[in-house]
Amino acid sequence: MEHPTIITKAVPGMEHVNAVIRDYDGSMLFQPLQLGCLRIKGFETGAKSAFKDKIPTDFQFKTLEANWDNYGFLLRRLNYRFSGCDHQPAMYMVNGPETFTPDGTWILGEAPEIDNYYVATGFCDMGVSAAGGVGQALAERVMGIDGPLMTDLWSLEIQRFFEGHNTRKFLQDRVPEVLGKHYQVAYPLTEYQTGRRVRLSPLYPILSSNGGIFVARMGYERPMWFTEDSEVIENHVKGGAMQETFAKPRWFDDVEAEYHACREGVCLVDMSSLTKFELWSKGMEVVHLLQYLCANDVDVPIGSIIHTGMLNHHGGYENDCSLVRMEQNRYFMISPTSQITHAWEWISRHLPDDGSTQISDVTSKYTVMNLIGPKSRDVLNLVTDTDLDNFPYFTSQLINVGQSGGVKALHMTHSGEPGWTLFVPSELSMHVYDSLMTMGKDYGIINAGYQAVRFLRIEKFHTLWGEDFDRWTSPIECGAAFLVKFQKATFIGKGALLRQKEEGVSRRLVQFHLEGHDLDSDSWPWGGEPIYRNGKYVGLTRSTCYGFTLNRMVCIGAVHNFEPETRKRLVVDNNFITDPSAEFQIEIAGKRFLATPHLHPPRMSAVATETGLKYKPRIMPSVRTSTL
Repeated sequence: MEHPTIITKAVPGMEHVNAVIRDYDGSMLFQPLQLGCLRIKGFETGAKSAFKDKIPTDFQFKTLEANWDNYGFLLRRLNYRFSGCDHQPAMYMVNGPETFTPDGTWILGEAPEIDNYYVATGFCDMGVSAAGGVGQALAERVMGIDGPLMTDLWSLEIQRFFEGHNTRKFLQDRVPEVLGKHYQVAYPLTEYQTGRRVRLSPLYPILSSNGGIFVARMGYERPMWFTEDSEVIENHVKGGAMQETFAKPRWFDDVEAEYHACREGVCLVDMSSLTKFELWSKGMEVVHLLQYLCANDVDVPIGSIIHTGMLNHHGGYENDCSLVRMEQNRYFMISPTSQITHAWEWISRHLPDDGSTQISDVTSKYTVMNLIGPKSRDVLNLVTDTDLDNFPYFTSQLINVGQSGGVKALHMTHSGEPGWTLFVPSELSMHVYDSLMTMGKDYGIINAGYQAVRFLRIEKFHTLWGEDFDRWTSPIECGAAFLVKFQKATFIGKGALLRQKEEGVSRRLVQFHLEGHDLDSDSWPWGGEPIYRNGKYVGLTRSTCYGFTLNRMVCIGAVHNFEPETRKRLVVDNNFITDPSAEFQIEIAGKRFLATPHLHPPRMSAVATETGLKYKPRIMPSVRTSTL
């Protein structure tokens, strides 16, 4: 993008000012120079691209032509802020190109397309200030430092993008919006409006017409919640902000209704954006490969579901996934949406050179419907010929739904509630959706979004890759050691985990329940809030929610232990967390709240269905409740 700097004449009163002044209302900054002159830069929406096509091969250490037509407004804003300055305050403009990324965050790490090719770019006008830390972080990755890295930098890793983020049309539309957001208030759930509605589930039209509010993840539009508020829907269609507050959001009541439907009734969540791979071989090669890649035991009976991590040599998660053994030598893998690039790259680089094991990305092949709630069995029982009494938990079967066969049903949900996840061939998705919504109408079935699922999983202390933990977090640190089969002969990361078991870890994921927090008047935690133990800083929150069953704010945070003077890492054991004399606090918007720590999920009673299998719905099967 064009990103000019304007050097001004002397501005009265600025001769002895050294601080950089940021004008967030005017989306610009002023940097004092000698004799009261200023260097000013703007971060405006709709900035101009520096090059129409590719960067010229001979463009090195050059500048662009001064563009007063596009950037003269900076002088008008200067006159507004400094009324005593010259009416023609500019001496000259230096116009040059600056790189901005699709999400406004730097790009670091190993390129997924090329082994041992490391990238540090896209610094969004902050390259000089970031240089020291970026240099250290990149050196650690290039050299393969054995032990804890400087910091967790997944939010900067190049593999957070997918191929759709690298098209010229997308970048031309998105980057001008990124530049304009640089000085805007970063409210929670802030979404970009350009580059949207590209990857759509077949259910998108019907969900949108039913009040769905969507966000984009890896290019996929996925529903966050549903509302009947016409003002909110109209604002969403126009691309307005999803919320403009750090306190109780407007969507609270909508998500609460969906939450209780998941806990007490039945709801349907479109989760088609989940990463989905198939791996297979002619012989047992795929089993041997996955036994080496996965910490859990994947050699299980056909139809079983295994939740496992794929670890690196530091013991950190490269992939957190569920594996379904479809056949003796074929597996179906499900991972979080954000892992599609990273998981593909990690698995592909470990495939045998002889081609004996293959992998295929089938993400777009299936529409995923998560049928959640205690009444989900009653609804599914009415539309399938499968005997659900002989469908054990954490297993998979091919079933029919209505007239649609070949539906891959997993007896599990991503919420901790009872139900099924249905992987439906995309051409059959509308028939399956209509069948479930029609027969489920008398059971009170509703559409629900990711926000309700998110609240459910945080309240149950179910952690999520990319938000609560990442490639620098081990199963022992996040309380998932029970998913590691140490008796296996070998798997990547086994040695690191054995050392952690012997020596202890310096970080633990902990669930906190806030005390004294007023839901309606206090600012909410949104992630990134500091955690204190006996007044000493020990970490940051990762994911947060309001627990509708626990009736309080719930936070998942990473707790460290280190010496304040030397920053040396110390062991975090159970006693460090549960010691009755330890007082934990979480600071939200400058106010500290007592926080009760928990290392295990809270006890939450299951809600039984009110109807049972003998109940028969009044609605006729031929009635449709949705149309495109």
